[in-house]
Amino acid sequence: MPPSSVPRLVPRCTFALALLGTLACGDDGTAPVSPPPGTQAPPRVVAATITADTANVLAARITVTAEHADSARAIYRAAGAAAAAPADTTPFTPIGTGATGGTTLLVLGLRPATAYQAQVELAGAQGVARSDTLAVTSGALPDLLRRVALTTTGTGGPGLNLTALQVGGSTVYAVAFDSAGTIRWYRPFASDAPVGGELKQQRNGHFTLYVGTSTGSEPVPGAYVEFTAAGDSVRAFAATPPRYTDDHELWVTTGSDGQERIHTFTYDHRTTDLTAIGGSATAPLAGHQLVRLRADGTTEFEWNAWDHLTLDEWIEPPKPGPVKPDQPDFDHPNSIDFDRDGNYIVSLRDLGQVVKLDAQTGAILWRLGGLHNEFTFVDDPLGGFSAQHSARILPNGHLLLYDNGTRHQPQESRAVEYALDTVAKTATLVWQFRHQPIIYTPFVGRVQRLASGNTLIAYGQAGHAAEVGADQLPKWEADLAVDGKPAFVYRMVRIGSLYRYEEP
Repeated sequence: MPPSSVPRLVPRCTFALALLGTLACGDDGTAPVSPPPGTQAPPRVVAATITADTANVLAARITVTAEHADSARAIYRAAGAAAAAPADTTPFTPIGTGATGGTTLLVLGLRPATAYQAQVELAGAQGVARSDTLAVTSGALPDLLRRVALTTTGTGGPGLNLTALQVGGSTVYAVAFDSAGTIRWYRPFASDAPVGGELKQQRNGHFTLYVGTSTGSEPVPGAYVEFTAAGDSVRAFAATPPRYTDDHELWVTTGSDGQERIHTFTYDHRTTDLTAIGGSATAPLAGHQLVRLRADGTTEFEWNAWDHLTLDEWIEPPKPGPVKPDQPDFDHPNSIDFDRDGNYIVSLRDLGQVVKLDAQTGAILWRLGGLHNEFTFVDDPLGGFSAQHSARILPNGHLLLYDNGTRHQPQESRAVEYALDTVAKTATLVWQFRHQPIIYTPFVGRVQRLASGNTLIAYGQAGHAAEVGADQLPKWEADLAVDGKPAFVYRMVRIGSLYRYEEP
């Protein structure tokens, strides 16, 4: 395809970046250090007020006027909490020097219908100061979210569990639960999608959510919306016709040149004869592109499955359905990750294959699984994976993935970690988790290695999640339900903070 005809993903619905762009002085949340001005007075709180947030009942806003302060943060805890219990804090927000007014601190992650006490802490060249105690009570959850329940057992690690789910027929919520199952944050989106699309927190601290009805092959509109934890829309990304926006993965990264890049999938349809596998002679078959975009939406890199893959590699159902008999895709990529050398790791579900792609040339560097597998599986009692999702490279170079297990007998989904020797071409199983009783999910699923060494496994189609230790024992399990019925959860992700990106 000549460069002039390569469709672009273009930013649309651009809004001004709101509050959270100011909510950081340093990645560790510490107050900035300013050189002593010599005669500057100690910081002083002139006035501070707190009000419930109008957009999210689990948030509050503190307005502070101060003198001789460089930055401010809020320290807050539930009223009646034990004095020894650790308080929550916002990051320090720069407020400048001298007399200032109207600086706003956004307080996030409150429990519903709970009384809180808060103080403003100022930091300046001549020390710190605190305000009097402020009081606010969070509101009750919206009616739709009261239909949602996360039932948990065990003790989960730190952080919040982020997912998207459809509630009420026309609303998709981005929701964050704590390890006790309490909703601590949310953002609604109007959508007719039967389930929320890919949701994550990006490294810039913002969130991205796919809003649309595509499952990766249908000719329907959809877009990724980027928004702040305060709920403010930043921009949206959507493919231009004749391509469509895939719902499986989007990353926003910053390169060594300091420039932003967006990595995602698009797809188009080509008339294809599928009579050999029971389909139509003129089927509108979908195939995908991995694209890397510059901040202005122009294409910097594209890898096109039509140019590198063949239909004989299509080994996983549906072929062409029962799920999508009229609009199948033959490759169905469902995750993007980055190897330690910066090249791409892509999971191709319908090929039962994980591939490494050169991020500059698009060449396939290796293939793991599927008909063109180049590796020998070692010490894996199930002999490999099938219909997999969420292929992730760990800091030690191992590959962690969610094995849906369509070809296992009996069918069984599991999390599995392989040590890859790309010279000897071996994939040695070094860790796995097989749930008892067996859980099998034909579609969706996600794995995430946490800072503690535990692994979060989301059995999305079953509405179940488990945090599992290196000892292969579950530490925490959760079941998500809407109206008392198991919820179809596309993915669940552990995040370290609502205020900024932190490894959980």
